[in-house]
Amino acid sequence: MRDDVKEAVLEAAKVYESLGAEIVYFDLPILKFALPVYYIIACAEASSNLGRYDGIRYGYKTEHYTGTHDMICRTRSEGFGEEVKRRILLGTYVLSAGYYDAYYKKATDLRGTIIKAFNDAFENCDVILAPTVPMTAFEKGHATSDPIETYLTDICTVPVNIAGLPGVSIPCGFNQKGMPIGMQLIGRSFGEAQILNAAYKYQQAAPEKFIDTKWGVKL
Repeated sequence: MRDDVKEAVLEAAKVYESLGAEIVYFDLPILKFALPVYYIIACAEASSNLGRYDGIRYGYKTEHYTGTHDMICRTRSEGFGEEVKRRILLGTYVLSAGYYDAYYKKATDLRGTIIKAFNDAFENCDVILAPTVPMTAFEKGHATSDPIETYLTDICTVPVNIAGLPGVSIPCGFNQKGMPIGMQLIGRSFGEAQILNAAYKYQQAAPEKFIDTKWGVKL
């Protein structure tokens, strides 16, 4: 995590503390597995769900082809973007007969462990405060040039998706270049009202974090 992001999130914690909240620090070491678990499961689901887009039943269909197999190949090659193709290939790989147990099954087992870790954490707190991403926005064109680094930006948010928990992302300040920094509030299952109320309280207590006076941007 970049220092400017860490500083902004810790300042947000101080705002909540000034409002009467008790700040509890804890570790969730299991979250180091969240990113690979997420991409294994998400890509497997993408591979399975997008299999129906073959140009026969519905969706895009190529205009020129020589047979059924060629039509399906051309339809998917023309209709899917590079990132979609990448995820389909990865998902098909982890679902294949020789790798299902080694990848997909282990990922689903780890998902259960991550859910339990969050449930244990909520025994000691009501809302979890964390960065939305470990850095600010990329410069134009950077994300497409380095897809791996783009995947790593999900490291703070995918645990919420894996555990099926509600989360809300809000601004918590700006860096020296005027780029917004985001933080997220994570709640228990069906705790949407609680995290939305916590986000609203922060916005009321620190409205300057939503406005960049240098660039005149209001978030």
